[in-house]
Amino acid sequence: MGSIVAEKYNNSTIKKILIMQGFVAVSVSIGFLVFGQKSMAASSIVGGVIAFLPNLYFAYRVSLAKGQSAKKIVQSFYSGESRKVLITFVLFAVAFQIPGVQFFPLMICFVAVLSVFWLALILFARDFEIKNVREDG
Repeated sequence: MGSIVAEKYNNSTIKKILIMQGFVAVSVSIGFLVFGQKSMAASSIVGGVIAFLPNLYFAYRVSLAKGQSAKKIVQSFYSGESRKVLITFVLFAVAFQIPGVQFFPLMICFVAVLSVFWLALILFARDFEIKNVREDG
């Protein structure tokens, strides 16, 4: 029976993803500022924050599990992800209470920041080197 082991997955990859997400949030917001209005840029920043903060929290939770047993790591991932979804929901609820927030720029930046993770899987493929290890020798 084989198992999959991820090698070289470390905090530097997580930091790269978070930095890229921050960069995308700022870039999209600057785009709305240049080609739109200040209110669109402000709404865009709100969308970027809604995407970025929960990911930052999740990265923190994952870093706490470093060096733990596999069961603790999986529990950390599940609890971190469920709390991340809850934080995202709360941030959306708060964002739509802000007077003048615009849905379109908020969602464009939110989706752009979230898409960074999928792009990172391609860009940092070497950091996710997968090796098949046989347990029976």
